[in-house]
Amino acid sequence: MPELPEVETLCRQLQEILPGGKVRRVDIVDPRLGTVPPLAGGRVVSVRRRGKYLRIEMEHGLTAELHLRMTGRLLWLEEKGPVPRYTRMVIAVGNGRLVLIDPRRFATFSVGPADSAPAPLENPLEQFPASRLRAIAGKRRLPVKSLLMDQRLIAGIGNIYACEILYGAAVDPRRPAGSLTAAEWRRVEKAAAVVLSRAVACRGTSISDWRDLFGKSGTNQHNLAVYARHGELCRRCGGTIERMTMGGRGTWFCPSCQH
Repeated sequence: MPELPEVETLCRQLQEILPGGKVRRVDIVDPRLGTVPPLAGGRVVSVRRRGKYLRIEMEHGLTAELHLRMTGRLLWLEEKGPVPRYTRMVIAVGNGRLVLIDPRRFATFSVGPADSAPAPLENPLEQFPASRLRAIAGKRRLPVKSLLMDQRLIAGIGNIYACEILYGAAVDPRRPAGSLTAAEWRRVEKAAAVVLSRAVACRGTSISDWRDLFGKSGTNQHNLAVYARHGELCRRCGGTIERMTMGGRGTWFCPSCQH
């Protein structure tokens, strides 16, 4: 599933292409996406990210909102030529086409007034203060990793980056969120800034099928310290990386140096 750095990568790439372009047509290939108000003839004003949502803001107050969910990806193509397999939607804008590819058909797309969108959630790329994290945690007993991944509280952090952030902060992912001290939350804040900004600079993490807007793999997989490294040596303390299941998701950590 694309997480915050992957969606931010798409957002930045789309910002270079779409603003000022006129939408020529929208082809809904998969009826499961539903129907959308007519967008043809309108110009794109800006592209923004809200958590894991991409928001294409149009003139006249309309906003198209897209969530890629499990297997969705976007590809920018020239005007002519076939579209890839599993294409669900094509937006022709400017001199090209924005193609939504989604084998499992979970991605969602909607269009509505700009002021109908929910208020932004916490944005770890812009602000992730330790004091705010500690206030969110309160006295919660749920594991700190689960709190970081709760999209109702903190937008955009998924499994890969939650594992990497907690490793960087030397915090056990099983710890009750409410048990972390102010100093430990400051380590989480610092680790999040490093992990997420580096992932964006690398255009995301390509472990399976993630590709950017132009079909290129990200390179952040070469920076992963614990994710998918079960049985390997910890680069910090020499211990052994372990894997467990938490909330139905694989969780990697070093029991020797994450406390």
